[in-house]
Amino acid sequence: MRYLVIFPPKILRLIKLAGVNARFFIQSWRGRINFRKYEGRYQHKTLFIAGLPKSGTTWLKGMLAGYPGFDEILIPDATSYELKTGGSHDYDLPLDIFSRFKNMLVITKMHVPGSTWNVKLLDEAGINYVVLYRDLRDVAVSYCYYVRKTAWHPEYPVYSKLSLEEGLKRFADTLLGEYAEWVGSWGMNLNPERGLMVKYEMLVKEPYSVMSQIAEHFELDNSSETIKCIVDDNSFIKLSRGRNQGESNPDSFFRKGIAGDWKNHFTPEINKLYKEKIGQFLIKFEYEQNLDW
Repeated sequence: MRYLVIFPPKILRLIKLAGVNARFFIQSWRGRINFRKYEGRYQHKTLFIAGLPKSGTTWLKGMLAGYPGFDEILIPDATSYELKTGGSHDYDLPLDIFSRFKNMLVITKMHVPGSTWNVKLLDEAGINYVVLYRDLRDVAVSYCYYVRKTAWHPEYPVYSKLSLEEGLKRFADTLLGEYAEWVGSWGMNLNPERGLMVKYEMLVKEPYSVMSQIAEHFELDNSSETIKCIVDDNSFIKLSRGRNQGESNPDSFFRKGIAGDWKNHFTPEINKLYKEKIGQFLIKFEYEQNLDW
């Protein structure tokens, strides 16, 4: 709610934190009801999304929620960590996380890295998972817009006073390297039998075929009729229209959704800075063929 901006960021974080446990209780209660109703329909009861921040995890979660009975659950530990630090891209899963989801149908999306610990817990619990990542230049732009409009965020007092170019410089000096390491950690440690790495750009470009691949990975119905219905119901046009009509979708999640938007915001100076910081990363993950961009 926009009127909450009148409160200081620290108070806003406390307000959000106060509702974390209540939300988990409600989500868990709903998950158990759905389990009793739909458990025989699905091979996998927990759908796990590990997403690089600002890379479409909310969008993908919405599409997976198109399967009857599945809804989001986020453990209070992760929410509390993010509220305190401003991010969870360096967060290790608690040992008992998957036992908490017993007898539930669950979608849980988190920004956790592909650390050996996290991958080990997923493997031992027999959890299939999707890792979603994005061009770090677009992530940087999206992050700056998001923080500048999110008053509870620990970095809001800083970013709200910066121009977009200044924000992009700060992001390069603080989070850019960590986000590159995040993608690299999954690329290094992912178990190909359990994990599926997906580029956000491919999900945007070929949503039907990529969503079909994701559904197959989770052993969900991936018939053309089902996939078309799910993707069409979650198109960025519909999500943006809902936002404009005053629904609860926040601007930050569905601002544009296009790939390559960074080109509209990068100055020559920012271009040079990011080339120095992540030029080789972009080549390695096939976002660029060389440094001529």
